[in-house]
Amino acid sequence: MKTTCPICNERNAKRRCWRKNMEEICPLCCAGMRGTECGNCPHYGEAQKYDSARRASAAPSGKDFIIELNPKAEEAVNAALELAERGDVRRAGDALARLLQEYPRDHMARYGMGTLHAIKGEHQEAIRYFDQAIAIFPYFTEAHYNRAAACQKQLDIAGAIRGFRKVVEIGDSNDTPAKQARSNLGKIAAIIRQTEGVDFEIYIESQEAFDRAFALMEQGDWWRALAGFRASAAKHDRNAPTHGNLGLCLAKLGRKAEALAELDRALEINPRYEPAVLNRVAVERMEEGQPLQTAEFMTINYSREKVLRERGR
Repeated sequence: MKTTCPICNERNAKRRCWRKNMEEICPLCCAGMRGTECGNCPHYGEAQKYDSARRASAAPSGKDFIIELNPKAEEAVNAALELAERGDVRRAGDALARLLQEYPRDHMARYGMGTLHAIKGEHQEAIRYFDQAIAIFPYFTEAHYNRAAACQKQLDIAGAIRGFRKVVEIGDSNDTPAKQARSNLGKIAAIIRQTEGVDFEIYIESQEAFDRAFALMEQGDWWRALAGFRASAAKHDRNAPTHGNLGLCLAKLGRKAEALAELDRALEINPRYEPAVLNRVAVERMEEGQPLQTAEFMTINYSREKVLRERGR
């Protein structure tokens, strides 16, 4: 059950106030009372950090950027998301679309639309709106958290880790988002140690190198993709997709023997790794020195393959 703010007696109470003996008050009253006497209140701290960031990037005219405190928009977002949670996604979407038209620079409206897309399972669209909300308000911990959760649903493990780390960095350590973010990071780290046998940081560095190489491979930039996958393997060698994609790059460069060696290494790591099995057939048919011409080969994304494989166990 929602609590009404004891100060204005109108809006929903959401924030615990240090000056009111940790009683919950609404965001607008919080903003109106906020000052140096708030001490270590995380909301005052976030406001101070945001103000400093905006002043550091002042507009050319010399005017400071400011964040708009819009309780009407916040209440409308909450109402729309309550509709979505009850299953009335269409009405929620209509309400949020109207809100975005009325307040195109409101971070809560962007956040609300991102959350709606997440509820609908449209995680890529959710990430896009969360990015917009964060661009307006960089210290928006809930947006950072929900963005990280959407990345996790997309099996973008590096993106999820970066997001959860940001929540821990900027959030209040006693608030739910920071606590949950720390818990999620611990679980991800434990899975990586158990399944990959490498340090958390090394895994992330290897995955980021893989992702850059994968993007180059999709563009047909075989030489640079080859270098990228080798950089990934240097960090974390026991990953079948890395060696499988090394094999594809080498095949596209006409280096049949080396390509077969990399595909065999992928199958040594994971004998049931289907892309390497299928791609090896195509590479076997090519001539040494003649680049693989067929488009009928399989590429695989590092994080997606790893998570899906673990889910299947």
